[in-house]
Order: sequence, then C-alpha cells, then structure tokens
Amino acid sequence: MEEKILSIEEKLLRQAERKRRKKRKRKLIRLVFLLCALCLLVFYLLSDMSKVKSLIVLNNTYYSDEQILEKAHLDYNSSYLLTIRFWVNHLLKQDPLIKSASLSKDLQGGFTITIEEEKVIGYLSSDPSQVLIQGVGIQTVHDIELQNVPRIGAFTDDQLQLLDDAFEDVDTEVLAMVSEILPHSESYNANMVRIVMNDGNRITTSYNGIHLLNSYKKILPQLEGTHVCLFMDEYSGNIIKQNTDCVNSSGEENPQNNE
Repeated sequence: MEEKILSIEEKLLRQAERKRRKKRKRKLIRLVFLLCALCLLVFYLLSDMSKVKSLIVLNNTYYSDEQILEKAHLDYNSSYLLTIRFWVNHLLKQDPLIKSASLSKDLQGGFTITIEEEKVIGYLSSDPSQVLIQGVGIQTVHDIELQNVPRIGAFTDDQLQLLDDAFEDVDTEVLAMVSEILPHSESYNANMVRIVMNDGNRITTSYNGIHLLNSYKKILPQLEGTHVCLFMDEYSGNIIKQNTDCVNSSGEENPQNNE
C-alpha cells in the first residue's frame, strides 16, 4: 500500500515538472518574440521608412512654412510614429501670433499643420518688433514677415487701445489691404485716423468709423483715378470721396513704406 502511494506522488511530481518545462518554453518563446519585435522596431525607427514623407502648412500668413516647421521642431528627419500631436500643437501655441494649431497625420506618412492666427493690426513704426494684436495688445515678435502687416504710426497708448477696439469687427481680408495706419487731426476733431491702403488710396475717419472699412472693396469699382481721398462717416455709415489733397495734408504723419 505504501509503495502505491509513493508511485502516485512520483507521477504528480513528473506532471508538475512537465508543466514547469512547458511554462519555461512558453516564456522563452515570448521572450524571443519580443526581442525580434524590438529589433524590428529599432530597425524601422532608424530607417528612412519611419521618417515623415510630406510636411504641409495651411492658413499661415505672418510666418513662412519653414518658420512654422521650425517652431514645431519638425523636418523630414522627424519620426512619423514618435511625433506627438499634442506636443507639436503646444509648441506652436507658445507663439503670440498663433491662436491655435492642429497637427494631423495621414496614412501615407504625411503631416499637415493647420494654423489659426491672431488678428495682427500692425507693427509700430518706432519698433517693428512690437506688434499690436487685436484683443491681446502689444506683443514682441522678432521674425514676422512685415510686408504682410500694416505699419502703425506714432499713436499714444490710449490711442492704441482705441485702435485695438476699433479693428475688432474689421475683416482680416480687408485688413490685409491696409498699408499704414496713422494718427490724424482735423480742425473739428484732433483725434482721428488716416488709413493708407496698398493701392495708394487714403481714408480718413474717426475711431468709431473704422469698422466701415469692411465696405471698402464694394466701392472700389466706383472710384476713378489714383491716390483717392475718402472719408468714412461714422454717423451716416457713408464713404465719401473728397476733393481735397489728403496726401499732403498737414494733419497726417509723414507716410513711409512698409519695411
């Protein structure tokens, strides 16, 4: 009877040993599989196959594509898999001119960055690195493309705040047509604005009349001649052609071309 009991124990021990061997074998197979997968991953990440295939930037006006990519720390050596959308978006939003940014990836290995920019009213003539951003105020920007931005004359701090408020409702498309924004005075109102357009036309108005700029494109076909002088009446909402010589009027700051 005692020998039979020992035989059963021996069988149990052998079964347990076989189970341990199978478990060790499965662990070894998994380890080999993981090592192979890791080697393949490292090979992939070090090869050109892992690199981004295309880089597209959309809706950028003030910065070039190259500048946006530099701010996002992206180039054609960037890894498609290891590039994190959240981090790229975070990097871009650190710039005062970028309101929001979104990085998307396509199945062909390409990146597309879509930018939403702040509305830039202009840069200060006294210091081109100082930029007036609508709703934000004066910000320091060193690498903006000034040819796309109006020049702002010698306004006081209070007047710059009035400009900020006044341009809130001006369309970005119309703002892009503006070359200079200058302080202006008339005998009946010493606190006015002279707006010089890219086409050479000059517009005189009060701060409260600046929103009428949105109608500028509609009246262009009706204008005759060049360097036309216009007056935007905040009370009637009309834009009136003036017969006076507004180009050389004493109330306007000496105009300069954008740098």
